[in-house]
Amino acid sequence: MNQKIFKSTIFILIIIGMSMTGCQTKNEPSENPFSTRIDALFQEWDSLESPGAAVAVLKDGDVVFSRGYGSAQLEYGVPITPATIFHVASVSKQFTAFAVTVLAQQGKYLAG
Repeated sequence: MNQKIFKSTIFILIIIGMSMTGCQTKNEPSENPFSTRIDALFQEWDSLESPGAAVAVLKDGDVVFSRGYGSAQLEYGVPITPATIFHVASVSKQFTAFAVTVLAQQGKYLAG
């Protein structure tokens, strides 16, 4: 098999594999069994007139559900999608400190 056909075949297999993972790439309800429960949790914020959130559910390292709820920018009615980038500023410091604390408690982090 020549190089061009081999690369094309690999590319097609990757695309097919990605489409079969069950990952939501659009901002529409999923057919996953828990999507109804997640949608119900975020129903109050699932409007372009409300700030919202992006949600992802991972199982065994694979994204099995992702969806955006609400507005990323209220002034312009920009919806949140799974691809929305959020500016988290200094909020990430608390998560980093928590992660380091957990690693230290597990004996996986040694200071110094």
